[in-house]
Amino acid sequence: MKINMRRPAWSRLRWPIVAGLVAASAIGTAWATGWRFNTTPSEPLGLYRLTPLTAQAVIHRGDLISFCPPVALYPFMVHGTCSNGGAPFLKTVVGVPGDVVDVSAAGVSVDGSLLQQSKVIVHPKAWPGLTLPSAFGVHRLAAGEYWTFGAGDPKMSFDSRNWGVVRWGRIIAMSSG
Repeated sequence: MKINMRRPAWSRLRWPIVAGLVAASAIGTAWATGWRFNTTPSEPLGLYRLTPLTAQAVIHRGDLISFCPPVALYPFMVHGTCSNGGAPFLKTVVGVPGDVVDVSAAGVSVDGSLLQQSKVIVHPKAWPGLTLPSAFGVHRLAAGEYWTFGAGDPKMSFDSRNWGVVRWGRIIAMSSG
């Protein structure tokens, strides 16, 4: 008579647990070394390497910056570690100190050049009844002020068109374009 011996449950879970620990370790290491995965429509879907901002850093037009947005938490924002309860944003810098940004009904112009698909969205279709702020007017960017734009899908981006400048002190990290 053959007795069917069952393996203990923990031994069957050994390799899935090891694989899970290896994956968690790899994700933790990637996060700690500045890698971020963007899933929002503001910037193209993908993996980005961000470096912490230093006092010597120079931010150029076309760079990506990660920052805590200067607005209240809106229902479409991801919760996170910023003072408003939201997660840091990742946006493209389109205006740097000295630039003149004009936000009008036609869209956003930087030093006279109109950005494509840059009309301000005040009433997003996806959120009926929600009114977003807008930064209409002419803005001359002073030292330490930057203008951001969601270059992935500008029609869906919540960026400087809605709140104005991003000041140096709000910027956490950057990725040179």
